[in-house]
Amino acid sequence: MVFGPFRRRSPQRPAWSRLDADADDLREYDAFGPWLLQIGSAAEMPPRFRSAYDDLRHADHLIKIPRAIDRRDAFPGADLYGAAFALDGDGITLLTAPEGEKGFVRRHLAWDEVAAVRTVSNLLHAEFVLLLKEGDALTVTYNSVSTDLMTRVVGFIRQQLMAPDDFGPALINEAEEFEDFFFKAMLAEERHGGQFMLPIHFEAPGKSCRNAQNRRRVTTGLLILLSGSELVIVDRDAPMRRRFFAHYAYRKTYVGLASVRGFRLQQPPDNAPGRFMLLELIMEQQRLGVPCFKTPERVIELLRRRGVARL
Repeated sequence: MVFGPFRRRSPQRPAWSRLDADADDLREYDAFGPWLLQIGSAAEMPPRFRSAYDDLRHADHLIKIPRAIDRRDAFPGADLYGAAFALDGDGITLLTAPEGEKGFVRRHLAWDEVAAVRTVSNLLHAEFVLLLKEGDALTVTYNSVSTDLMTRVVGFIRQQLMAPDDFGPALINEAEEFEDFFFKAMLAEERHGGQFMLPIHFEAPGKSCRNAQNRRRVTTGLLILLSGSELVIVDRDAPMRRRFFAHYAYRKTYVGLASVRGFRLQQPPDNAPGRFMLLELIMEQQRLGVPCFKTPERVIELLRRRGVARL
């Protein structure tokens, strides 16, 4: 027996029948969920963006992003997807649907406009971020159930951003040893598939520190990896937390060393103990700040030997 409250239809959704629904709309509705989906045909392109399909059909990745709609409010023919993006050797094309308006906005970015790529994960919330050389950032929010797909997307972007490197073998070849479980797991994840990853700076989490209001906090940790001509910066999104506060977020930032034009190390105000210094990587107008609890000497030495100006 099914009780009455569970038979109620959402007031946001009109009455509809599977028998009367358009076949393509029904197929899109059946596949709809919080996950990202690859687009393989014109029928799989959301109706709002379908006019752009012929231009994007040969992209290496063509992906649609669902709206934040409860399943009970969805129905065949509804505007279920709020954005789509395509990646190829030339750059990324993002299609977005303005709220409350018809049509869509199209934006194209060439790879030489991108300074770095970042992923952020906090339980089910995830973000994919392109840090642009003009100082801005392009952010795509998605559900972390699509992490495997976005890992492939980020891998493709990293290949496009990889610039010829005149320095050949790594200037630093000794790994920094550490034992932290979380950061060990991040290192193993980055080494998946046999990719070279050398830890060159590590800060253990759980160290006593102070925030800007001089309140007691603990550090969340930091790991910087060298992968050929690329730095991989793994942190917990925020450099500190309350001692007994659960913290699940983490992020990875991939920076091509060839794009770094300068750097500076800002000491804490008055060199106050228990405060963070800030390593700033400068990529044209983009400023990437990395809070550090101890001096990242090996990172600085790497940049210096590559001829990167210290400002």
